[in-house]
Amino acid sequence: MAQTRARQADPNPDASIAIEQLRVGILAVGAAIGGGRLRFRGEEYPFSVRGLEFGSLGVASLSASGEVFNLPRLDRFPGRYVERPAPRPPGGSGGPTTYFLRNDSGVELRLRTERAGGQLRFGSAGVTIELR
Repeated sequence: MAQTRARQADPNPDASIAIEQLRVGILAVGAAIGGGRLRFRGEEYPFSVRGLEFGSLGVASLSASGEVFNLPRLDRFPGRYVERPAPRPPGGSGGPTTYFLRNDSGVELRLRTERAGGQLRFGSAGVTIELR
């Protein structure tokens, strides 16, 4: 029964997160710039993100925001995050997409994305977040 409760969505996040990325690519050669902000216990912490991929050439932008769970201390936030399977709501596509990611310290991210010009994908090794 305790495991069932642990798997249910925590209604009380420990922090909030926002990511802004821009990708410029020509002929499969490109670069991504940007990063994010973590709001934790009344303070804001900038971070960088590596491993985000965009399914397009040209210019694409991504904005993601969401909540952070299981974050008892700031030093647990950096690390490699991998996507974990999430149930898709019934109905069609459209609107923001929600992603669930988890690192080795058990910190979980719930991200909702807005994108222009491409489809967000995570690298096969996940994404790496580093505090700046």
